[in-house]
Amino acid sequence: MNAQKDFVPSTFVRVVLSVVLSLAAAVSAAQVPGGSAATATAAAASRPRIGLALGGGSAKGLAHVGVLRWFEEHRIPIDVVSGTSVGGLLGGAYATGMSPAELATLMRDTDWDLMFLSDSPFRYKTFRRKEDKRAYPSHLEFGLEHGFRLPSGLNPGQQVALMLDKIALPYSDLDSFDDLPTPFRCVATDLRTAEMVVLGNGPLALAMRATMSTPGLFTPITMGNWLLVDGGTLNNVPADVTRAMGADIVIAVNVGADEAEKDAEQSLFALLGKMIDTMMIAGSRKALASADLVIDPDLTGLNSMSWRQSEELADRGYKAAEKMSDQLLKYAVSEEDYKVFAAARQSRRRTNVPVPTRIVVTGVPAPEQEFIRRELSENIGKPVDPERLARGILRVGGTDRYEYLTYRIASGPEGPELLVFARAKSYGPPYLAVGLELNNIDSSNFAVNVSGRVTMYDTVGVGSEIRLDGILGTRQGIAGEIYEPIGRTRLFVVPRLYFDRYGRNAFSEDRMVGEYRVKRAGAGIDVGVNAGRRAELRAGYEFADVRSHLRIGNPVLPEAEGTERFASMRFVFDGQNSPVVPSQGVFLSTEVARYFATAHPVSTAQPLTVFTGPSQFWQGEISGLWMTRVHGQDRLFGRFGAGTSFGDEPLFNDFSLGGPLRMGAFNSDELRGANYLFGAGGYLKRVGRTADVLGGNIYVGGWLEAGSAFQRWSTANWHSNVSAGVILETLLGTVFAGGSVGFDGHRRLYVSIGPLFR
Repeated sequence: MNAQKDFVPSTFVRVVLSVVLSLAAAVSAAQVPGGSAATATAAAASRPRIGLALGGGSAKGLAHVGVLRWFEEHRIPIDVVSGTSVGGLLGGAYATGMSPAELATLMRDTDWDLMFLSDSPFRYKTFRRKEDKRAYPSHLEFGLEHGFRLPSGLNPGQQVALMLDKIALPYSDLDSFDDLPTPFRCVATDLRTAEMVVLGNGPLALAMRATMSTPGLFTPITMGNWLLVDGGTLNNVPADVTRAMGADIVIAVNVGADEAEKDAEQSLFALLGKMIDTMMIAGSRKALASADLVIDPDLTGLNSMSWRQSEELADRGYKAAEKMSDQLLKYAVSEEDYKVFAAARQSRRRTNVPVPTRIVVTGVPAPEQEFIRRELSENIGKPVDPERLARGILRVGGTDRYEYLTYRIASGPEGPELLVFARAKSYGPPYLAVGLELNNIDSSNFAVNVSGRVTMYDTVGVGSEIRLDGILGTRQGIAGEIYEPIGRTRLFVVPRLYFDRYGRNAFSEDRMVGEYRVKRAGAGIDVGVNAGRRAELRAGYEFADVRSHLRIGNPVLPEAEGTERFASMRFVFDGQNSPVVPSQGVFLSTEVARYFATAHPVSTAQPLTVFTGPSQFWQGEISGLWMTRVHGQDRLFGRFGAGTSFGDEPLFNDFSLGGPLRMGAFNSDELRGANYLFGAGGYLKRVGRTADVLGGNIYVGGWLEAGSAFQRWSTANWHSNVSAGVILETLLGTVFAGGSVGFDGHRRLYVSIGPLFR
């Protein structure tokens, strides 16, 4: 890969380049109806070569689309283009032959929520990775391969890579960016030498991705000996690069921070953005000295995170160009000349992509190469469909073993090849997922827990996994399991060990009468079948030593100790697209258990009180959550649960309700019984977003809940309540603040961090 570093052609090279481009235009024009070689040559020779330099500025760079549209409507030809960061994205896409209208559609139709997702999309994860995310919804993941390590960026950039690969696909065998319909350069910064790098050849998608790799946000890009990130810190508006490409007239578009943003009240992220802008100023001023004209759009009220306002940003760019029309229109050409220019540009645009005859995977060991080839095999012998290929890549990424995968087409000894490069995560395995849970148990007490899960792959065989879980705080525990696939089948076996210590409260007639400390230490083994990415069926046997001791309360209350043994069968279906606040899908869990022995009740009071309960009985439970998106980003949801002990009344192995979204007007686990039935339905209104990459949507919502936990159906006391609150999607998972009011007078306020819809 021969990218160019600080490429500055001599006068001789400029002359040669001008002659070559004139000849190319002449040949192209000869193929255009109404045009001729003489017309194209005369038009090119009679006007200056116009170059465009598109600056960086995150979302503010979408104003470039409006500038390009104004140039097209007013017949100003763009002979060469350069860009930095988002200017490199839009400049590179324009250079491939895309029109301003196509660019506008691309930006409008992009799912920016998905683009800035710092994890693989939940719907494409394997079932076990979905389990991990439901247990640990935090986006923070650490590597333990060579000590405690962080990833090299908050976002590995998989969605960005898929967009760029799709744009650049027809140009996979490009020798030089001069061979694009519009010659192109983009600017990056080499972290190893702290020098600017001007990229003019090599894989186009990789170059565009390098110029967009904001340090700390996106993973840096390796090209040869370079470790490349966003070029904005050294040259945010590359007018000098455009001049070096042989442009006689250089027009720069600067979308840096405007005065309104600088004077506004500064938040943490605004100050961070301002600091970055300040770092760019010196390099930008030097580069802008090479520009003949500078278009500076008025972006008041818009900022670096306004990706979802692409049409308004483009409109601001259009108006900025219109404001300078007196200076720009002198470079306009006649309708006939512009038709010849546009036709010649379009004649160089590639639309056909060779059909791949095989898949070649690089970047990972041979067993993983085979897995990736198998997942993408549907793309062999068929015209390349970027959407189908993207789905396959996201399925591979759903294993959470890779930072990103990229693709392109290349010539091979047996015909066209689909080249797939997979970059494994550099900081693991093993991986450490962390979680934080905080909730108010009652009006004066909070439960706080910090938990973690270490995951190791292929330790005891290909496809095997070791999980180690720990939790510290109000609850303490440790657990470990080995997941072992059986051959190449979907069958698996999972032996496990655990110790758990947690609190349990006893209530009587709306009053807490006792506080218990429960200890469980046990082991179990499951066998099951993996039914794809969305479902799993398993059956198992478990035994545990259980001890439940009264810490606070009337001594007459029973305690329990003894051995618990039971067999169970569980089926889980996870068809949702998020573990935090899904926008669609169903989650369903069902379980049936047969208890052969349970901890027996004991009393320390004198005289002894006798408590009885069955030691052998059946239990069954089913619960589910349905969510759908309505009116844009709002959510409509329904939730239910039901459990029964089939006529028996176990003393300690009963069901409970209480807490947010489980009869919220009651304390956690306040309603207990051998049976329960519960249902809820509600609406979440999206009212805003936290900063991209650092979070997600903000909702306000309300819901109605009804249900009860009871010993016998004939004596059930049914309750209902209304709830409302604010829900934030954050890097740590769900943050919730709200309250519930029951129709029977119960009420609770809640503040919590951690899983909510589970």
